[in-house]
Formats: sequence, C-alpha cells, structure tokens
Amino acid sequence: MGKLDIAKGQFLHRKGDTVNDIAIILKGSFTISDGADINLPVGNGTILGAFHPAGGTYRYNFQAAEDSTLFVYDYTDEDDLAAAITATPTIAPVMVSASVNFLNQLADTLSELYDTGCKLCKDAKANYSDYKNICARLMVPPKMFEGINVLVPPEKPDILDSWQMSLCRAALDKNDLLRKECYPADIHFCVGVIMLSAQMARILQLEIDKSQAFIQQIKSDTDEFMREYHSQKSKFDDAARQEAMESGSGSLPQIKNALTTILAFAETSRDIGDAFGRDIRAFMKAPDKAEKSAEMRRLRGDITTNFYTIYEAAFFKSLTTDDIPAEVKMFLLFGFVDEELAGEENTAELYKYAVLWEDDPNGRVLPAYEWLKKIYRGEVPPSKDEFDNDWPDHLKEEVRQGNLTQAQADTMLDDTKAMASFELHNMVTGANKMTYGSIFSFIPAFYAQSVSRPLENCLVTAQRATDELNHVRSIDFGCFYRPAYATYPQLKINRFDYNQEILPYIVLMPNYGSRGVMWQEIEGRKRTTPAHMVVSILHSEDLFDTFIKMCAQFRWEMCKRIQGVHYSDISEPSLTSEYCNYLQFYKKNSSLSADMKEKVKTALKRNSNSYSNVFASEYEMFLKAESEGLPRLNKVSREILFKYCTFSQAYRDKLLINPQYKPLIERWLVGRDDRARTLELFSRRILTMTDELPEEIQIEADYLKL
Repeated sequence: MGKLDIAKGQFLHRKGDTVNDIAIILKGSFTISDGADINLPVGNGTILGAFHPAGGTYRYNFQAAEDSTLFVYDYTDEDDLAAAITATPTIAPVMVSASVNFLNQLADTLSELYDTGCKLCKDAKANYSDYKNICARLMVPPKMFEGINVLVPPEKPDILDSWQMSLCRAALDKNDLLRKECYPADIHFCVGVIMLSAQMARILQLEIDKSQAFIQQIKSDTDEFMREYHSQKSKFDDAARQEAMESGSGSLPQIKNALTTILAFAETSRDIGDAFGRDIRAFMKAPDKAEKSAEMRRLRGDITTNFYTIYEAAFFKSLTTDDIPAEVKMFLLFGFVDEELAGEENTAELYKYAVLWEDDPNGRVLPAYEWLKKIYRGEVPPSKDEFDNDWPDHLKEEVRQGNLTQAQADTMLDDTKAMASFELHNMVTGANKMTYGSIFSFIPAFYAQSVSRPLENCLVTAQRATDELNHVRSIDFGCFYRPAYATYPQLKINRFDYNQEILPYIVLMPNYGSRGVMWQEIEGRKRTTPAHMVVSILHSEDLFDTFIKMCAQFRWEMCKRIQGVHYSDISEPSLTSEYCNYLQFYKKNSSLSADMKEKVKTALKRNSNSYSNVFASEYEMFLKAESEGLPRLNKVSREILFKYCTFSQAYRDKLLINPQYKPLIERWLVGRDDRARTLELFSRRILTMTDELPEEIQIEADYLKL
C-alpha cells in the first residue's frame, strides 16, 4: 500500500478495529497498549499487526510514540505476511530481531500477570488476618469473609516453562550473533522465525487473556472485603497517629496506600478506581508533568474527570458517617490522592493540616468541602454557572435545551443534593482550574513537583484569610458596602437609602495554586447578598496581593451590577463610568502630561485594552503605595479612586499633610459632613415618633463615621 507518515500521539489502529493490514516501522517508535496495564514499546523493524490473525480484531492500540514512518501492506492471510518479509530483504534481519523482542515482552507481561494473580491471593489472606487483629484492637466484631480463606492462586501457564519459551529467550540473548550470522544467510530463516513468533504470540495472548480475567475475578470477589478492611485499618491508623501527636512525638506513623483507602471509602466502581490509579501511576512516571503533548493532555484530562467523580462520591459518603479517614480528609481538603505523588514530607504536613483544621467561627471562610456541605444543608444557594445563570435559571436553560423535562426541573429546584452536585461540577471544577494558575497543565491531584514554597508558608487558614480581607478593609473601608434601602410604613417613610456592608464568602479550593478569583459579586438577583471569592487553600503567591486583586474585581463588577446598562455612561457618574471615560479619552485630557498619557497607553496595551484590568492594577497601587503617601498614579486616576474607594480615617489623617491628597480629602469631608448632618436631622425627627432608631439608620450613622 505504500509509505505512511504518522505524527507523535496519533493512532494507527485502535483496540477492536478489524485487522486488514500490517505495517513495518521504518523510522520512529510506537507504544502498543491494551488501554489498561499493558504498555509495550516497539521500534524499527516491528511489524505492527503481524501477531494478530488476518480478518480478526486488534487486541491493542497502536500509538506513535514519536513522529514515525511506516510501510503498509494489505493483510488477508499468512502469505501476505511472508510476502511482506521477502519483499524487504535488506531490513528482514531487523524485523526478526524486533519480532523476537516483542515476543519476549509478551512473555514478560504474562509472567508479571501471573505474579500479580498470586500476590493478590496471598495479600488478601494476609489482609484478612490483619483485619481480624485490627478489629480485636478496636474492640469491634469482625465481619466474616470466608471466601478469602479458600482463594486459590492461579496455575502457572505451561507456555512460560516450555521449550518454545526457552528458544525465544535464547534468541533474544544471542540476538547480535544471530542477526550477524544467521538471519542474513537466507531470507527463509527470517520468514520462519517471524511466522513462528506470530504463532507463539497468539498462544501467549490467550494466556494473557486468562490471567487478566483471573485478576479481575479476584478483585471482584475481594472487593467488599477490601473496602471493609481499609475502613477499619484507616480508623486504627488514625488512632495511632492521633496518639503520636498528643504525645508530642516528632514522627507520625506514615500514610501508606492512601489512594486505596480513598477509593474504598468513596465506593466508586472498580473500573473508575482502576483507571484513576493507572493514570496516577502513569503521571508519576512522566518526566515533565506540565508537558503540552497530546498524550499528556489526555492523561491530565482523564485524571481530572475521574478525580471529580471520586470526589463527589467521597463527599456524599462523608455526609453519612462521622468516621472519615485522614486520607479522605486530605483528599477533600487539599486534593491529596497518593503519598508517593505528594512526597513523604508534604504528606506528613497535609495530614497535620487536615486533622488540626479549624473552621471559621463566622462561617465566611470555608474549604470547598465545607462549602459543598453548606449548600447540601440548604444554607446557601449554588454559585452561578459560566453563563451567569443562578440555580433556577440554570434549570430553565436545561429544560429549554431538552436536557431535562419540566417535571425533573421542578423536582430538582429544591433538591439540595442536586444543588451540591451542580456546585461541584460547576463552580468547584472551574474555580479549581482557575486558581491553580496554569489552565494548560492543571490537574486537581496534589503532586510534589508543583510545590514551589514550603507548605507552612502557603496554607490559607480561615484566620489568615480573614486577616488579609480585614487588611484590605482597613484601607478601603467602603469596599463591601453597597446601596440598600428600607421602608418604615408605621413611620410613614416610604424609602430610606443607606449603605450596608455585606462581607463575601471565601471558598478555599483544594489545590496548590497561585491565583484568586472573584467568582460572582452577588447571589441571584438580590444585590444585598454576599459575593463568592475563591482562592487556593495552598497559595503560593502573596495572599494580601491576591485579596487586593479579588477586591478590585469585586469593586468593578459590583458597580456594573448597580449601574446596569449605564455602567459606562458618564452622564451617570460612577466608578466604572468615570474610569471608562478616563481611559477612553485620556489623549484629550488636559490634566495629563504627555509622559502620563504614554504611561496610560502602555497600561492599556499591557492589559489588552481591558479597562477592568487597568483599574485592578491601579487599585493595587492605590492600596499598597498611595495609601502610604508614595505617588504611583496620575492625577485623574487618583481622584477617581479616592472618590469611590476612599481611604479609611487612619489613612486620611496621615495623608492630610500630602499636597496631592489634602484637597481631595477636604472635598470628601465636606460631602460626608453634609450627609451626616442630614442624617442627624432625620434621626431627630424619627426619635419624635419612636423611642429607638431603626437598625438601618444606625448602620448608616456608623458608616458615616468611618
């Protein structure tokens, strides 16, 4: 059929395809995989498909490990294979060597599967004995699993000790000699060895199938026991670690087989668990875990998909029991899945953080796990989706698209389990990726190579997050205040406008990351609801800087929400309208020097002409530098920021001696004092009608004192 070039990562054939051709690798290499545990590398001279009967189906995937060149032949019977060999006498010896090498790889695979089957039986019996001892120490009656005691290991396949296999091993061992003296002597030697290798490979494949079936059967038969064993063992190990911590021991018992414990707790299907474990092992072996190749993208994608499936199962299981293993807590809080992947030191640190975690007494800073529980309990609504739809609107859209019936949507409207599941697959998955820092190399599983700073400097506790948020509020006191109104019919007052502070929820994502994101500025359509902010629970960057950026995003989006379609209309003055006007017409602004105009132009270019991003960068300078009297902004942006993001009294007092700020502060004080006098007169009038001021009036009075 001719030459065929195939790029790295592409598949020549997939498992299950019909065998219609054979292909000789002229240049490059391939990976032959069954999509599970068998991955065999092959190189030049290998005849892809030769070990499959013509007209049958491929038992493996054939994927290019690098850019490769093949020569493809039609394949209808064995004569076509022989003809392909005789047609290429110059490379026939190389083809023989490749065939013998592949045959020995298959034999090694069969031997490993046999050993695995024996080990499964042996380990199951040892674990059963250990299980009964653990139950005795925990003083709980052990469950009976009589089937474990009667497990019979597999019989060793006869082919492994046959004369044929000895011949194959000898041919591999003496390959250099045979390739130099024997194979080139006559083309029929090459044809014969390759044909015999193909026959042997089919025999080995039958034994491989039997061994794989045996392993799957043993796993199925012991599945229930292994779940129970790891459940009790995790309790015993937790007790031992807790005792070591309480005694002040410097070394805690090591965590082992964490992924097995997590999967046993989550009770996901064995197929998902096996696939996830296999992908994690492959990821651990990858030299460059951030590689952008198609294969690594697929691997990271598969890990991500199964991670959230397991996370969801573990989350809902955790709601039904108080006995949550430490490994599962680490998984739910930090994305930890495997002690080898995380590294021994990191695993020990994450364990301590998990068992010593303290919740926020105010309920405003929560790990993603606690946030999902809050939604499940019906205490907060789910976050908006990527199209800015809240939960009811999301269901309406699903009905409109035909994904749900109206009856299903009506049932789900008040179903908190469906809400929690939606939040996990909507906000948590999206925010986890965004806060990670690099969306192209993201995986939700914690791994040691991603850690760039000591974890103790990265952990975001509830107290630490609260302190950083309060630090921003201590400078920009009005950040989370927003317009609200109240009515007092009994006092014949139809509307009283005041400013109300609504602090955000801060959700800590289960990853080691570098970004924070303001996910939404309000819940639903009501403006007096909290914003949702997300940040990595293990945060590698300066946390104060991250909170400033999130508050800048909130400032901008909240103003847009309040102003609606007029957010950029300068006839209705607001933070966004004045900033848009300033950035849009800076070239005509006589208040800016030529040098300042050039700096504005550079800032716009650096931020891709995004006004909100320019505002965020200047807001950061405003809070970090300008608040300390260090000029970093031009006159126009300084005036806008001070007008709408006014410094608190402590900073205003310090800046009164600054000639750049003195007129701004004095002008602001005049306006503030006018509002305060008006409110005082209003309050006096109210007190003539009632003995106590309404709460909203007192809130406004307190606001005007800030």
